[in-house]
Amino acid sequence: MNPLIFLWATLLSIGATAALAQCHDEAITFTTEKTNTSPIRLFLDTPRTIEAIVTIDCKSLDNLKPSQPLPYTFIVNSLFNHREVLRLVQMDHRQLWRYGAYSYHFVHGIPSNLPTVDYIYSLPYAGDSFLVGQSYYGRHSHFAGSPEQYAVDFNMPEGTPIRAARPGTVIAYRDDSSAGGDAAAFAECCNYIHIKHDDGTYAVYAHLRPRGVCVRLGQVVNKGTVIGYAGSTGWASCPHLHFMVYRVLNTVKIESVPFRMQTSEGILNQLLEGHTY
Repeated sequence: MNPLIFLWATLLSIGATAALAQCHDEAITFTTEKTNTSPIRLFLDTPRTIEAIVTIDCKSLDNLKPSQPLPYTFIVNSLFNHREVLRLVQMDHRQLWRYGAYSYHFVHGIPSNLPTVDYIYSLPYAGDSFLVGQSYYGRHSHFAGSPEQYAVDFNMPEGTPIRAARPGTVIAYRDDSSAGGDAAAFAECCNYIHIKHDDGTYAVYAHLRPRGVCVRLGQVVNKGTVIGYAGSTGWASCPHLHFMVYRVLNTVKIESVPFRMQTSEGILNQLLEGHTY
């Protein structure tokens, strides 16, 4: 299992919809319009995220001037509905103009200078005990030095209720994917929920079942609130929950952070792979 290469950053050519992967995550989408005064106006919609950092670029501009220096990075801090973010203006109207493909990438969440709070998380489920299939520095996908080195995978049946491990605000989700399998080709097929905490960190709950999200954007959830249901969408060899706490460092990089969790064995600094909690 490794769901998150595309979860953190997506790089695509705008206008090449026929070439998009079947599982392409459309939490952020762009559309273009032409006018008499501007060959290209670029609009952004964020139907499934209210907090992200986005970078767009365009190569091979001939006789066109962008309204913002490229590459252009900006913050999404609310639900964007057909909001103009960039336009290309023809410089010499006597000459032809041309542009190459647009590209963009985004990261769910925004950088924060707040110090990370030493918070005691609850298990992201209740009532049952589940095996930890992979923990910190897991050799399958949580290897040391990777963005997911402090993630934990809980093996559990599909449909198991997932609960918020800490209070926060829902800033992004996906629940429209039904594809999954033990191969990198499924990486972008993952259903997920991102929740922001009051110290600027985020938690991601990943591999949820199709239509397995029961919260909405901007919803404030308490610890223990049922937010979704486990599944095996994305890069997953079996149904499980991928749980991770992370910070956004910059436009292309996040880092997971270690966390302490309350269990039946007490407060643990790390959940051990192969143990049941």
